[in-house]
Amino acid sequence: MNVHLCKNEETIEEALEYINEHDPEGKQYTVDVNADRCYIGDEKFIQAPVLINHKNQYYACREV
Repeated sequence: MNVHLCKNEETIEEALEYINEHDPEGKQYTVDVNADRCYIGDEKFIQAPVLINHKNQYYACREV
């Protein structure tokens, strides 16, 4: 699991773009800000290949 910590005013969309551009295996991810929000320890958090931490809220990315 990788965690992307958003910088200052970086949006979730910008974070996702960065993740997709810099994935070492060339994988692509998507995230739905409503459906993919998760909490530390829940199933989405545990199973996510990539997490986005945006202002202390977590979003579980899914591989496309």
